[in-house]
Amino acid sequence: MKKIFLSVLIAGVLEICVLTGCQKAPEASSDSGVYHAKSSLEDEVENIVAKEPDRNTTKADEAEPGGSYDALVGTEENGIWICAEVPVVPKTVQALTLQERDDWDTEKLKELLHSEGRKVQDITAEYLAQREKELSEMNEEDKPGEWLNFGDDSFMLLSDGKKEASFAGNTCVSYEDKILKKNCGAIYKKAPEIDVKRDSEAISPQFPVSRAKEILLEKLAILDIEEIYISEGFYYELDGTAFYELVFTPSYEMMGVASEFGKIALGEVQPRGTAWITEDGIATMSLNDYCGKITEQSETGNVLTFPQVTDILERYLENDTLCGNSEVKLTQAELVYYPTLRESELILTPAWHIYIPLSEMMEALESEDKEWQEATEEGAAWNIYLDAVKGKLIKVE
Repeated sequence: MKKIFLSVLIAGVLEICVLTGCQKAPEASSDSGVYHAKSSLEDEVENIVAKEPDRNTTKADEAEPGGSYDALVGTEENGIWICAEVPVVPKTVQALTLQERDDWDTEKLKELLHSEGRKVQDITAEYLAQREKELSEMNEEDKPGEWLNFGDDSFMLLSDGKKEASFAGNTCVSYEDKILKKNCGAIYKKAPEIDVKRDSEAISPQFPVSRAKEILLEKLAILDIEEIYISEGFYYELDGTAFYELVFTPSYEMMGVASEFGKIALGEVQPRGTAWITEDGIATMSLNDYCGKITEQSETGNVLTFPQVTDILERYLENDTLCGNSEVKLTQAELVYYPTLRESELILTPAWHIYIPLSEMMEALESEDKEWQEATEEGAAWNIYLDAVKGKLIKVE
């Protein structure tokens, strides 16, 4: 994608609560192992989670599974206007716990490289030495910050002179075909950018996106990755060269991992894959914090229906836990896994995700859209992750 919007937020919050007096201890609630007094809002959310909505008294008739939803949740003063297609979702789902791979070695990396008889060299030491030299020559303020990553500190890089491939942390992968990448790079800034989801008719029928996905999955199969969810896709064609740029995440039983993060805080990880794919093969591919191995599954939980989700959001709005703007629309709704790094493990929590894509919001702001400018100034939510089983807010922007 030619335009990338990313802002980094590093924030620390310290809250100290001191309770005094001889009052009866309130009912406790645990959140990530931290106990606190249960609020009336928590009780209301738990009641909605525990009881299936009455279809005669809720907005259920406006949002059947697989249908569409177009309504204001909350009030004109503090509300969220959701105008989105609601996907068909499973009735139950499990949270997953991932750890780094333990089955990636030099032979697996050679298989990924697919050198076709060319001599393969291990250039790990040379790469690390060059990287260290570059860092030593940089000013302290220009050096990249140290971010927490999912995985260990292992690294290996192989090259056959034409292609390079690497494993990092037993969770990250990179692959590059220098000739194909050079060809794609020559037209990247010149060719029209066609959004696959918005304007599929402008794409060459001889090279559909389905074929690009097949090529990508053939390569990923070497890494025992059989499912992906494509969150963004762009097509470029000029002077006889054509390729797709795909942004993708892992998928587990057809359920993808969160891809729209907006602000990234220190300690958060964003599993993310990107690739340039030509008819002749993959030009470049990068998977970051991506390739974990499932080590544990939680007990099966019931997925909140969309009417339950809107009822819960209404409670959060009434309690001023959420700030909304009734003049702008959140246009996307999906069920995904939200990743949370906990020590050496990546916890994937099922979450309802209701949002407007960051790229669309930035386009609106660049066009001086008055409603979005006001919503941004007021801090109105545009990116909401809600635990799809428990109803708790995971992340709001």
